[in-house]
Amino acid sequence: MNKRVLNVVVSLIVAGIFIWLAARTVDPAEFREQFSQVSFYWLPFFVIALLISHYLRAERWRLLLHKDVKTRIPRSTLFAGVMFGYFMNTLVPRLGEVSRPVYVAKKHGISSGNLLGTIVLERFIDVCSMFLLMGIVALTLTREFDLLEELFGISSWTWYTYLVLPAILIFVIGLMWAFYKFLAHLDHSNKITNPFLQRIVEISRSFGEGLVSIKNIDNWPVFLLLTAGIWFGYILMIYIPFSMLQLGETYGLTLQSAMVLTVVSSVGVTIPTPAGIGSYHLLMQQSMWLLYNVPLATGLTFATVAHAVTILLILLAGPFSLWFDKYYTLKKGLTR
Repeated sequence: MNKRVLNVVVSLIVAGIFIWLAARTVDPAEFREQFSQVSFYWLPFFVIALLISHYLRAERWRLLLHKDVKTRIPRSTLFAGVMFGYFMNTLVPRLGEVSRPVYVAKKHGISSGNLLGTIVLERFIDVCSMFLLMGIVALTLTREFDLLEELFGISSWTWYTYLVLPAILIFVIGLMWAFYKFLAHLDHSNKITNPFLQRIVEISRSFGEGLVSIKNIDNWPVFLLLTAGIWFGYILMIYIPFSMLQLGETYGLTLQSAMVLTVVSSVGVTIPTPAGIGSYHLLMQQSMWLLYNVPLATGLTFATVAHAVTILLILLAGPFSLWFDKYYTLKKGLTR
């Protein structure tokens, strides 16, 4: 059994455990009753929020690229790359992080190592954004944050423990910059004569340039607005499905509630299960029950429907975006 197959098997086992934990306290008859009451008039608004948030991600990615690369890669390719990455993540955890840059690089004949570095940087920016969102929740919704600490098992953390997290982020930034500078020095020193080692250094330097591609941003207000738009889209993708079971009217769930649950869902999808299956369901169910007294069956129904709709849309939009990108680039003569 090769490593990739083993990873898939392990992730499926982990997903199964999470699903069992979420379903073991729910009466099947009650779950079926809740499921039969689900309405879907909210779906068009959800589709719009999902597609716009992913398009904004492609636009933000474009700002990280070098000026020469930006002029060579059309927006259709970047968006197709983003959707292809999400598509692959639904099949194998984290495979999309590699598939996205490889697709764009091969299509336009550029360095995949450089693009992979931009993806690592982008994920780092997402982590910082999530911590910022958690900080907003902590400052404005103290009760919810206290309960989230219990849910995540970090209620024993002291105030100075939270200061360690920004320190770690700053340290990682320093390491990324030092790594890039070291590789650039090696590449320019001409001290390495072995062709194989020269190729390794060249590829590593290209990756390092991607890691520090934040220096390519020439419009910071737009970059920050795009980042805020991406996360607001994620919040809407939690808020809009509240309508499926009238959760707003029944349990008082608001846009602020969706912001809190977005933090929970962000943690859930980082656990390496295919498409966040199981981990997303358990964390959403338990947080809705703990924070807003939503019954476990209702919370599981919400998580199941919202997650299934998201995955279905990605499975449909991914291949369509690839087809459209091929059609558009061939029409415009933009492929190499």
